Amino acid sequence: MANPPDDNRLAALEERIRAAQKAQAPAPRGKSKYTASSLAWRMVLELVVGMGLGVGIGYGLDSLFGTLPIFLMIFALLGFAAGIRTMMRTAGEVKNKRAEGALLGGDNEGENG
Repeated sequence: MANPPDDNRLAALEERIRAAQKAQAPAPRGKSKYTASSLAWRMVLELVVGMGLGVGIGYGLDSLFGTLPIFLMIFALLGFAAGIRTMMRTAGEVKNKRAEGALLGGDNEGENG
């Protein structure tokens, strides 16, 4: 015949199960400041705004001096380069936040600011 179960051992086992389930549970969605999709949209907007400003400045200079395609193309390329640079800076900030979170033992993935 089997021995009756030990209440202390069962309580300890239940506590270990609860701790393991808590560790496996996903983090709440509202915990991080930015989600991955908001960061992606931010990067897209940074590129588009850089291009838009470059095209606007180039078109304005071209209409002022009467040389339509020259400044438009130059400043469009400069705006594109500025947008890419800003996107890379944002990606670096996100990467640094994740590295800091890993070093500190926190869960700061996707957090920025």
